[in-house]
Amino acid sequence: MRLAGPLLKSITDLPIPDDKVFDSIRDLILQLDRMHQLLADPNQSSVRLVLNPEKMVIKEAQRTFTYLNLYGYSTDLIVSNRIIPATVGDQYFSAWKGAQARYGNLVEEAFSPLPILKVPLMDQEVVGFEMLRKMANAIYGDVDPTKVLYVGQPQVIEKTDDGLQLKLRLPFISKDDVNLARGGDELAISIGNFRHNVILPRALALLAVKKATFEGDQLVLTFADHAENETIRAA
Repeated sequence: MRLAGPLLKSITDLPIPDDKVFDSIRDLILQLDRMHQLLADPNQSSVRLVLNPEKMVIKEAQRTFTYLNLYGYSTDLIVSNRIIPATVGDQYFSAWKGAQARYGNLVEEAFSPLPILKVPLMDQEVVGFEMLRKMANAIYGDVDPTKVLYVGQPQVIEKTDDGLQLKLRLPFISKDDVNLARGGDELAISIGNFRHNVILPRALALLAVKKATFEGDQLVLTFADHAENETIRAA
């Protein structure tokens, strides 16, 4: 802009950004990078998902969990909220209790091995310090809520006989849902209309993707030979 500024000012009346604008952009990028490092460090930050044991709510929680894994953010706890206590014997709630029991099993299957804590449906609205304390005791009991309750690795790099492998944990996603494209040191992962670019580490940036497969809930990319722009199909 120092070189082009005088020329642009002579041919346009549009305001030309000065050094302060670019300094502000640089500072913003640095702050965002520091924030990302903090949020992506499982020893310092984690996400806790709260859901009700209902079909659509569980599906949305699964989708959120997938996106968090895609970005490398650690989830250390699932809180299943508004559980009708077993002591409630009113016939009106029997169908709800049965449905919650079924969907409770689905929550266990979907999010294992994450810890799952259950919160009973309170007898009044959770407003005010005392009700918050009551809910906190119901959720955590003797567990320290400031501790990281589960640490997992959303992505792992391993050396195998076939080459280097990058494993990305993408739960609740099938191979038909994922499209992958590679350009240089960037790997573009698309799930429906959602897209994220992964910057590959130096160990993988110079290698080409030999194959892409799913192993359980992990997308496994095997790298070998030299890199080039490519479109990848998960098998």
